[in-house]
Amino acid sequence: MPVLPEFIRLSWQRPGLDPPQRSTALAMLSPAELSRAELTRAGSVSVIQGRMLLRTLAGELLGLDPRAVPLSATCADCGGPHGQPRIPGLTVSLSHCATAVVAVATAEGHIGVDVEPLEGSAERAAAIAEVAGAGGIRRWTSVEAVLKCDGRGLRVDPREVAVTEGSAALGDGQYQLWYPELADDLQVTVAWRA
Repeated sequence: MPVLPEFIRLSWQRPGLDPPQRSTALAMLSPAELSRAELTRAGSVSVIQGRMLLRTLAGELLGLDPRAVPLSATCADCGGPHGQPRIPGLTVSLSHCATAVVAVATAEGHIGVDVEPLEGSAERAAAIAEVAGAGGIRRWTSVEAVLKCDGRGLRVDPREVAVTEGSAALGDGQYQLWYPELADDLQVTVAWRA
């Protein structure tokens, strides 16, 4: 796996929690996160896992018990509990797909991550090609990671992101890209800017 810089931490899992893991993860969640997990029927396991991964990474970086990590996620548009995750003193990012949950954290700069399965339906591939153009899934995960790192997500037209191997630009912002090889069936991109 290409090595991420020491100042970036990454953790990932396949979706699914056995009963002891689920109990541990649920103990880390705030009341708002528990409500969100209950509302997202299909995604509740990945919501729970994602929050557990973020809190564990943050706990390591901040020297805190993961249950004590203050994590919030408020939508910039509507104020709902589904916005970009935030932890004081860190920048964090989270990505889910059907086959993986990936979290990244850093105390330096801004960070974003995206994960997608390499295999998918023809409709999905066509939708990605329409937005990402040439470069397919790798370019798409790069674009998504940059948009998350930027903080505005898909409120920005993905076609505004210029991607080259190992770097990207959005407006005046310059981003470094890494492509950690977590598993043969996943495409993962981590974007970072100072």
